[in-house]
Amino acid sequence: MSDAGQEVGDQHLIMDQRRTALASVILAGVMVALGVVVLVQAIRLDNRGHVVGPATVPSLVAVLLLAVGLVLGLRSSRDLGAWRKDPQTSPQDWRRALILLAVLVVFALVVPHLGYVLSATLLFGTVAVVLGAPARLRAYAYGWCVAVVMFVAFDVLIGIALPAGPWGF
Repeated sequence: MSDAGQEVGDQHLIMDQRRTALASVILAGVMVALGVVVLVQAIRLDNRGHVVGPATVPSLVAVLLLAVGLVLGLRSSRDLGAWRKDPQTSPQDWRRALILLAVLVVFALVVPHLGYVLSATLLFGTVAVVLGAPARLRAYAYGWCVAVVMFVAFDVLIGIALPAGPWGF
């Protein structure tokens, strides 16, 4: 391979690693924001004087979201600094971030009407496809599996009712 070919390959590798670091920073920000929202909502719940009650699981989830989001943000920021040869963010990076934000907003709007399982399936599958999943059908199938497991875990095991939608799930 010539030196010019090697340099082009190195540039593509650097851009791929930079995009990954940038996507991780954005994900970390979303996780921290979501952790704050979940924590605020969990604080509003009443444990009815018990140590373990309706606020326990959401509080734990919020703390985990905050912790993982902060650690991911710090590591990703460090990694992003290591790949600063080209400080420009490509239009595709911004397009991907806006699509992910739109998907989250649409999920929040449709979950009361379509139910958790269908809405979460669409959310998980679409996020996977936007982030580059190679097989779209498989991404949505995995999304459905995760949504069903989460629905059963919350609705049956924990007793927190998720929106059922017109189909009852």
